[in-house]
Amino acid sequence: MLTIGPAFERPSIDLIEAYRHLPVATISDVLGPGHVMNASVRALRPGMRLLGAAYTLKLPPADNLGMHVAVREANAGDVIVAEQSGGALGAPVGEIMAMAAMHKGLAGIVLNGAVRDAEKLRAEPWPVFAACIYAQQCRKDGPAWLQTTIDCAGVTVHPGDLIVGDDDGVVVVPFASIASVAQEVVKKMEKESLRIASIAQGFISPAWLDAAIERAGLVLSVNQ
Repeated sequence: MLTIGPAFERPSIDLIEAYRHLPVATISDVLGPGHVMNASVRALRPGMRLLGAAYTLKLPPADNLGMHVAVREANAGDVIVAEQSGGALGAPVGEIMAMAAMHKGLAGIVLNGAVRDAEKLRAEPWPVFAACIYAQQCRKDGPAWLQTTIDCAGVTVHPGDLIVGDDDGVVVVPFASIASVAQEVVKKMEKESLRIASIAQGFISPAWLDAAIERAGLVLSVNQ
């Protein structure tokens, strides 16, 4: 059985492009806890960059029928975000699946599960983020749940949320917050640039450190 949720709104191209060069770590700082996927989900090789609207998918163990359907149904520019329940008993994504998704114009795949053909996937610039590598193939029997709200690697993901991935991991920006978060990230990056410049000038400790030490009740030893 395949369950496909209702049509959903995607962020505009302009909103997506506003995140083109924004780092996952700083986006995470602005959003706060609960928006970064578990550390096991990572790029297959350093330097992969992931950006696009979430097309969500939930798969049963060792079955990838839903992944085939997602590649067919997702729009160009979407990121397939897939949660595979039951652990890595089979790899829903390999070279052929990734090639089909890439030629469809999808922006990448995030899978809390296994991939295979790792050497081939790493050789392409097209981004694949996954939890592990495992050679076992999948069945194609279903069920699967598509374009519905899922929990993926510890984060709730709604269809149309913005997915950003880099070497630090994957962050999920809720649809309603995409514009405001981008603005706050740019402001934070500007502040961080000033802080880096002050360190280069010899101001090592941040201005807030003494007050934080006092609030925490820390007693510091005095070097003799």
